[in-house]
Amino acid sequence: MSEPRRRAEPHVPKRTLSAVVTSQIRERIISGGYPPGSQMNEVEIAAGFATSRGPVREALQRLAQEGLLVASPHKGITVRVLTDDDLEDLYFARAAIERAAMERLTARGTPAALIATLEQAVRLLALAVARQDWQKVSAADLGFHQAIVDAARSERLSAMYASLADQTRLGLNLLVATYKGRTDLVEEHEQLLKLLTSGDHAALFDALNRHFGDAMITLRDHRDNSPAPRV
Repeated sequence: MSEPRRRAEPHVPKRTLSAVVTSQIRERIISGGYPPGSQMNEVEIAAGFATSRGPVREALQRLAQEGLLVASPHKGITVRVLTDDDLEDLYFARAAIERAAMERLTARGTPAALIATLEQAVRLLALAVARQDWQKVSAADLGFHQAIVDAARSERLSAMYASLADQTRLGLNLLVATYKGRTDLVEEHEQLLKLLTSGDHAALFDALNRHFGDAMITLRDHRDNSPAPRV
């Protein structure tokens, strides 16, 4: 009797060294390991990763494309310094992507798994707001919106939104100040969740516009009421 044929193991693509270095540098930028304005020295970074300059160069180019780094003829490559205007533009772009995702979701039906994910995000958001833990508020907020975009099952849309979310996290010091003024943040997310399954598309998009519009108004108020920088 012949031996039973063994099932072939599924092929899992191996991450390239460049991809690993890119991921590590990205996380250090977002977490503040490389603060805004820091100059990215290829030689020093390569030594820190015990690798050649090639993968580091590729990583820096990729992160510049994602908007986390800025290449300048005079300063080289530095970590982007986000202004209030940058964050306002990020809100604008995120809203546009999220509207597109919602249009697809409402046409196809909102998956039950997405509802469960969003309910959990709202619970985490409410807990973080109660504790005034603004970093966790930011994480729960971005997680809520990223889940909506990912549920649309568009690889390109998710990639664009993830890049914008990373840039938003990069501006966390500016962003935290806006969360402190958003006392209705939990209620707005609860309303978005409710409208996703209501079938009232017009009300859903109106709520989304108000949600991001309120964020931009709070950001402008923060900017107008902040003390002028010393010169």
